[in-house]
Amino acid sequence: MQRRDGFVVKIKVKDETGKVVGETEAVSFKGLLSLAHDEGLRSVRTELVELPSEENGKTAVVRATVRTNRGRFTGIGDANPGNVNRRIAPHAIRMAETRAVARALRLAVNIGEVAIEELADDFAVGSVAAALDRPEPRRGNGERTARDAEDSRVPEPFRGRDDRPTEAAPDDRRAMTEAQRKLLFRLAFDLGENRDSARDRVLSALAVERFEHATRVDASHAIETLAKAANAKKGNGKGNGAEAHHAS
Repeated sequence: MQRRDGFVVKIKVKDETGKVVGETEAVSFKGLLSLAHDEGLRSVRTELVELPSEENGKTAVVRATVRTNRGRFTGIGDANPGNVNRRIAPHAIRMAETRAVARALRLAVNIGEVAIEELADDFAVGSVAAALDRPEPRRGNGERTARDAEDSRVPEPFRGRDDRPTEAAPDDRRAMTEAQRKLLFRLAFDLGENRDSARDRVLSALAVERFEHATRVDASHAIETLAKAANAKKGNGKGNGAEAHHAS
């Protein structure tokens, strides 16, 4: 396995009582997606293989196919109430899709470590802040909750008017602006996306699962990526290299 510094992180392993008993390594979905784009991500397609039901333990199964300049790579992801935390359980299909895409991306970019999103409950919750290189906020009783993990991913609010949506300093931790969001959607529409698929295209370019997690820096890079794809499409009249989709 070729190690990719900055994307593989250490996370704590806990036993059933919550006691830390060791460490393991994992890679974030955001990191995988970024590496895939660096290696010529062409498309991400998913197929729902099995719907959750009482008969299968409410398990959703999804197959993902990733296409890069190196070829096609597939992965299978599953999710059920037994391998996700309680907040994610109602969204088993989306989590199964995320896991399937993560596994396919790991093959595509030659990452052997498991993705954070593939881990269950305490693993995934405890690793979010580590993946973002931020301290873990804690409750008064010392326990870190899923809500803490979610809140730790939200960047600082942007104040005022954004007159330069395509520019951002590397250390700017403020949230993506409305001007950047509108520009990203306009570029997605230019690439042939419709109202339903534009959201997925923009999230994929931002390399985040939710818009509120995107910073001005993320948006600036995404604008550059989509603008290049749009210009290439105008140049050859085709959408080659611009079909990457992911539903969060």
